[in-house]
Amino acid sequence: MEKIKCDLVNCYGIQKLESEFTFSDTSVIAIYAKNGLMKTSFAKTFKKIQDKKQKEIRDEIFDIPGEAKITIDGKDISEEDVFVIKSFEASYQSGNLADLLVDESIKEKISDVIKLKSDLLKDLEKASGLKIKKVIQGVNVRELEPKIVKDFDLDGSILLGLELIQGRIGIDFSEIKYSDIFDNTTLGYIKKKGFQENIEEFCKTSNEIYERHGFLKKGIFSLSELKNVEKSLKDNGFFVNDNLVKLFGEEEIRTTEDFSDVVKGIEQEIKQSKAFTDIEKDLKTAKGGVLRRVIENNPDVVQYLKESKLKDLRRQLWLSYMKDNTTFSNLKDKWNSLRHEIGGIDPEKTRWGEALRIFEERFTVPYKMKIANGTSAIMGENIPQVEFVFTRDGRQQTISRGELEIKDTLSQGEKRSLYLLNIIFDIEKMKKDLAGTDKEVLLVVDDIADSFDYKNKYAIVEYLYEMANCKNFKLIILSHNFDFYRTITSRLGLPRYAHLHAELNNGEVILRKEFYQRNPIDHWKDNMTLAHVIALIPAVRNLIEYTKGKDDADYGELTKLLHNKEETSDITFQSLKDIYERHLGRSDFININTDTPIVDAIYTEAETITIEKSLLEYKIILAIAIRHRAEEYMKRKLKEYSGQISWGREGSESGSSQEFLDQLEAQKNQTRSLSDAFKQTKCSNDTVKVIDEVNIMTPENIHLNAFMYEPLVDMDINELINLYRRVKKISS
Repeated sequence: MEKIKCDLVNCYGIQKLESEFTFSDTSVIAIYAKNGLMKTSFAKTFKKIQDKKQKEIRDEIFDIPGEAKITIDGKDISEEDVFVIKSFEASYQSGNLADLLVDESIKEKISDVIKLKSDLLKDLEKASGLKIKKVIQGVNVRELEPKIVKDFDLDGSILLGLELIQGRIGIDFSEIKYSDIFDNTTLGYIKKKGFQENIEEFCKTSNEIYERHGFLKKGIFSLSELKNVEKSLKDNGFFVNDNLVKLFGEEEIRTTEDFSDVVKGIEQEIKQSKAFTDIEKDLKTAKGGVLRRVIENNPDVVQYLKESKLKDLRRQLWLSYMKDNTTFSNLKDKWNSLRHEIGGIDPEKTRWGEALRIFEERFTVPYKMKIANGTSAIMGENIPQVEFVFTRDGRQQTISRGELEIKDTLSQGEKRSLYLLNIIFDIEKMKKDLAGTDKEVLLVVDDIADSFDYKNKYAIVEYLYEMANCKNFKLIILSHNFDFYRTITSRLGLPRYAHLHAELNNGEVILRKEFYQRNPIDHWKDNMTLAHVIALIPAVRNLIEYTKGKDDADYGELTKLLHNKEETSDITFQSLKDIYERHLGRSDFININTDTPIVDAIYTEAETITIEKSLLEYKIILAIAIRHRAEEYMKRKLKEYSGQISWGREGSESGSSQEFLDQLEAQKNQTRSLSDAFKQTKCSNDTVKVIDEVNIMTPENIHLNAFMYEPLVDMDINELINLYRRVKKISS
């Protein structure tokens, strides 16, 4: 897996993206992208491929079919080539826990037992008339096994209760189909009061009728079938040309009237028994007829049709089917042997335990975890049920995953940790499956560190490092967190071409190689061009603040270059050169006239910046230029304003605009104070919107912070260029 080529069109939020990822001497590529640009859409596209739902890829907002052409070393990507790790999925549970619990040495034995169980269910399907699975409202539902589990009061599955499927078989009912009796309609007939009270009388009368009329036969040819024959012969004109019917080889029927008399005679006998008449009504239906035949062919079943004996009948039927079934015998023998081996498995020593240990050693969460149903989970009979054990003051409280979600006691970070644990289970399962093979899988990791504290964030980095060192994995890691992105590129030792920044240009997502691999300030100090000298202003100002304090004269001088003050326009590069020499120990400016006023140079440089100049230094220059133009404009308008101005906390002070301007430099936040006063003048709503954007986009952008100018890195150069033009327009 050396080259992955992506050509995406209308893939969710990605209108267009065309890029090639090279893994020739790296296993990881990191992409920094601000929120809303491309991360989730990119991951969602690959997730659809993983789920074999590539046809569903589309722009969901505009309902436009999408197109994702992705190749790996020239071949189309398949679902087996990719695994997507989403940023967060609250209800996500790994489907691989059972595999991680299985010891390889007994995996084949488990397969044998599962095969025997499957064969047994097929035998029982034929004997009982029930289906192993049936479709209800378009959904496949298990029918047969749940019936056995319920009838024998088992705990979840046949396997786990094999030793309970036993009992004395009083009478062999293997010829009776379970479905012929325990159909809902038929069971309704059986449970009727009349049936329960009169079934024995019905059977007695029925036996007498069969004894008196030898041409009838229990379970084969009853009165119902006799009437069918009568009707058929009459409808087809049988009794012509001396045709006749002999009943029981003796009684001759020569006319339809004779046949009718025989039928009426039997019906008259039935009417003499009210019990027989009451039950006979229900047994005339199709399902009732089936029940009649069951009773007539198996008269011993009558004693089990009492409502109090139905539970026993259910069990007798299953035991009858299994009595001489060799598959059932083999299953019991193999399961009894395997069950002891499974019982000896210590989950802590399985791949599940290893994955859990990785998690617990690195991540801080308030609980321990255990598997509640180890045996059934290992056999694949049930989904592994994870329980969470909380400990406080020597007391322990065990809570299921479902209860935990209902109580909603975990923080967002803890919920994300739980999600990440399930991802670790999936990754460890892949490692297990891929071990010893040359197969490679692309892991697309979407903003996995979001909402974690620093300890857990660095734990994620360490786990990603381990994944990167697995020869079967290639990773594309996406993040909007610049600090995390920088940590990944550094800790994982990524080559220069594997550091990518996502930008948007006319609707197309462009992935550019990151220019500054480390601290940009070092590069600016070593190359003191005009752009770099200006970009260093906020960094050197912060340096002086940290080392000398805000009362230092040089700090005040640089502050005048970040805010519009009385002396701002008079400060030249010579002054800046002296400051840099004092605090950086160097001032080798390149092609800069030291007599030039700095603010003039800032404006001139800002005019030359285009979308191609997207490096950090140009964003800083634009941010400084925007602030200066905005403050100049607001001051000018305030000087022209003749009304009163309020300022201070909750407008505690007021006076003329000049009085406000006289005390402005004492304000903690000059730009904010200026804009609050400016809004009290007669300015348009459109102008206020521009000034608000200045406040939003520039305050944090021209101050060095722990994230290396992350707000500016996050900001598209187009946004700053457009804001600069708008500020320039209102101030002209």
